[in-house]
Parts: sequence; C-alpha cells; structure tokens
Amino acid sequence: MICCGEEMHELIANTTEAALEKHLPAVTMNEGKIEVVVGSVEHPMTDAHYIEWILLETDKGVQIRHLTPADAPKAVFEIGEGKPLAVYEYCNLHGLWKTEL
Repeated sequence: MICCGEEMHELIANTTEAALEKHLPAVTMNEGKIEVVVGSVEHPMTDAHYIEWILLETDKGVQIRHLTPADAPKAVFEIGEGKPLAVYEYCNLHGLWKTEL
C-alpha cells in the first residue's frame, strides 16, 4: 500500500518495556474518566524526543490527544458509555506502545 508516494508499513505496538525511557502508558480509571501518564517514570518531552499522541480505544470507538514537546506526557479521557479496551501512545523515536485494559 502506498501513501504520499511512500510505501506504508504496519505498526505493531510494543507491550513490554525494554527501553531506558519508560513508554508503556500507565492508566488510572476514576469516576468515568481515564487518566494516562506515559511511563512509570515520566517520559521526556523535548524537541528531539517526545510523545506525539495518546489514544484511548473503547468498544464504541477511539479518542486521541495530540501532544507537543511543550506538553506533559499525559492525557485525560471521558469514558462515557464505551467499555475501555486499550491505551496507545506514539513516541517519535521509539514507536507505538500499548497497554490493554
């Protein structure tokens, strides 16, 4: 499959922590909200190395929060009626990471 003149590659989410920086989304569910912090040790957010986005997958769809290097590596999502299934985050250097709920 081609997009924008480039061959596309499937992203496979990492689920096991192997890097020095922590990438697995840490999730807290509280009163209809899900709070996500990237890493048990907060992930760095610099121009060269940062979390681009955090995504919540539910049985009703997805919600995404886009981040910049000036943001903290965290997001809050309203759960609503959907059943939470997984949280993903994308690091510009280390790729896609997933925590199943």
